[in-house]
Amino acid sequence: MALVSEFLGQLTLSYGGEQEPKFPTVVPIHDFDPAQDAARIETAIKTKGVDEQTIIDILTRRSAEQRREITFEYERIAKKDLISALKGALSGSLEALMLGLMKSTAQYDASELKASMKGLGTDEETLIELVCSRSNEELADIKKAYREMFKKELEKDIAGDTSGDFAKLLLALVQTKRDEPNNVVDYQKIDDDAKSLYEAGVKRKGTDVATWISIMSQRSIPHLQKVFERYKSYSPYDMKESIRKEVKGDMEKSFLTLVECFENRQLYFANKLYEAMKSKGAKEKVVTRILVSRCEIDLMRIRTEFKRQHKKSLYQTIAEHTKGDYQKALLSLCGGDD
Repeated sequence: MALVSEFLGQLTLSYGGEQEPKFPTVVPIHDFDPAQDAARIETAIKTKGVDEQTIIDILTRRSAEQRREITFEYERIAKKDLISALKGALSGSLEALMLGLMKSTAQYDASELKASMKGLGTDEETLIELVCSRSNEELADIKKAYREMFKKELEKDIAGDTSGDFAKLLLALVQTKRDEPNNVVDYQKIDDDAKSLYEAGVKRKGTDVATWISIMSQRSIPHLQKVFERYKSYSPYDMKESIRKEVKGDMEKSFLTLVECFENRQLYFANKLYEAMKSKGAKEKVVTRILVSRCEIDLMRIRTEFKRQHKKSLYQTIAEHTKGDYQKALLSLCGGDD
């Protein structure tokens, strides 16, 4: 364990500019042999009835970089494409999860965004989750992956698929104009922003949404945390209550997601997982998306927040609300019980 924690200590990610340590549940394995992994997967796929367990054991316990090497070796050994082979061998939620793992985090987020805007009707919930919970740096990587994969600009697609204030908010976030945090705390600016948020909403009739958008999409996260604290000395309602009073529908969901992520991003994901598994049939798409996209970033901390908030481990909750090979793959990504 000492080795793992030493390794985890070296990984850092940035949310809102400050380097945040990474807390992955999936890390590169030592003594990695991509050719052997590829050969084992080929045997598992060829087995009568498919040996899903072996495929799960290998792919959920390798890093994205290692999975890329396995894909390369598989093509060399089997003379065919691993993605197509997995599509042929697997189905349903397990297939979606395993194919998700074959992309890098940015590619996966980009393809989920694309899918949320494809065909008739937009899946606003996915769009909101992906745009409002990702850091500047993550969004920049997603835009790059989106361009490479789809030969289109993410901004253009969002603009073509949404309208009004909702479009303005998403586009403001995707333009990644957020300030980098600095060590100087600007109390005057904190006060000005808190006052502006109050005067643009609770204080007046109607809401000046443009002001809310510009402050929430441009200020650094440590700054905004202090602004929301200061806001309470102007408004009888805290920021989240104010949002619920002032805006509805997609705008309400978007602003709430932003504020929750500014306050504690891992708790936001933990609550989203809890909600997705509260009902009888788990919302498997949401569960898959969060585990696949966060397993190499902060899923360990999401697990901690889940247990703290819901008095039950994420592992046990997944075990209760999912089944079969799909459940085995989720539990393996989850990486352990708390």
